Amino acid sequence: MRRPSEPTDWTLAQAVAHLRALRISPAAYREALAVRTREHAHLNAYLSEAFHTALDEVTPENPLFGVLLAVKDNIDVAGVRTTAGTPALRRHLPSRSSTVWERCARAGAALAGKTALHELAYGITGHHALGPPSLNPSAPDHLAGGSSSGTAAAVAARLVPAGLGTDTGGSVRIPAALCGVIGYRPTLGRYPADGVVRVSTSRDTVGVMTRDVHDAHLLDRVLAGPHARAATPLRRVPRAVLPAPLWEDLDPQVEHVCRAACERLSVAGWELVERALPGFSWHDVLRSATLVPAHETRCALAGYLTRHPGAPEADDVLRAVSGEDVRDLVLPLLGGGGPDRTAYEEALNTARLLASRLDFLRGREEAHVLLAPATTLPAPGKDVGAALVRPSGEASTFLTYIRNTAVAAVTGSPSITVPAGHTASGLPVGLLLDAAPGADTMLLDVAERAADLLTGRGSA
Repeated sequence: MRRPSEPTDWTLAQAVAHLRALRISPAAYREALAVRTREHAHLNAYLSEAFHTALDEVTPENPLFGVLLAVKDNIDVAGVRTTAGTPALRRHLPSRSSTVWERCARAGAALAGKTALHELAYGITGHHALGPPSLNPSAPDHLAGGSSSGTAAAVAARLVPAGLGTDTGGSVRIPAALCGVIGYRPTLGRYPADGVVRVSTSRDTVGVMTRDVHDAHLLDRVLAGPHARAATPLRRVPRAVLPAPLWEDLDPQVEHVCRAACERLSVAGWELVERALPGFSWHDVLRSATLVPAHETRCALAGYLTRHPGAPEADDVLRAVSGEDVRDLVLPLLGGGGPDRTAYEEALNTARLLASRLDFLRGREEAHVLLAPATTLPAPGKDVGAALVRPSGEASTFLTYIRNTAVAAVTGSPSITVPAGHTASGLPVGLLLDAAPGADTMLLDVAERAADLLTGRGSA
């Protein structure tokens, strides 16, 4: 059994504290995490391992001094391959880092490795062209989820204290919830997007995964740069709205865990109210969540590739996609195909209307957050296909898992999942908290209170 003081058990903040106090050398810290990574190679968390040293000029005053981070393999780190899990980029070697990684490195972080992802970040199972998908540390006969599957698996298995992913419709929050860790998607535009292979220019954002909300705060301050503001302490107990549509058609075990979590929050003094959403349509929300990225994918990919001399053309990358599920989505985009401008504008209008309705609801109820299960189902088994059989009938696996996380993605809102508990069979369940655009620091404050209550560490 591991002792609580072992480096692999440290949160991000604890690792920084130990390294600053010289309780462990950076080399010994790196080796401890490298050993654990080798012991858990069966999880397939990494596409490439690095265990780089931090920059020479980093000092103990740097906020991420000496820590190791996992980075999803669609985020550039200079001198390390960015494959996006797709054949045409298998040997793609960026000469420049993304701004998000530059900020982490300047803050003192080192790279543990590039993590596995669903091919081109275009799915939720984690399947890609370069190897087997990442497995769930809580139940290795289940998947970690996606698309940021490897980062979630690495953080949950304590291979690293934290890592970076990207989120278009739920790609940070879904695997985080399924693996039992924190997954935070910031307000759209809060973090720089350059040097990232993106699915969508208007929906994609880098996000973070940690085992502690305090660590998400820490990474947010680093990544947001000039946008970061000191949090104003919440001077009242949190008030949350439970939107009725997000609590419909849930797996019974997921609903049981999330209802029990809400009861614990309520007992601690949180004000929770259930409300309907008149005019709400899942068909419209999910159409906007999928059609907008489909219209933008080819342009987003081309914009990334033009940054790299010698990189293949966007259509060549799309043409070489190996996963059948991703091919079905991207091949119609070749040569500028895909959803037409009218349908795209209608989907954007749906997003604006939804954002307005949710803003009105939060304002009318004086609510800090919307509260719901992060996913309607726990982690899928390794043999999951493109369709699921639900009590209501056959359903798309992809649409089923992105359903609740798509709401914040469509509206550009900050959103975070915190562990709510486990099903009877031991699968993690996440509780989703969404806030108004720009309310990131407040959301992180509320999420930290929720996580502390649900783990028995705090009060309202």
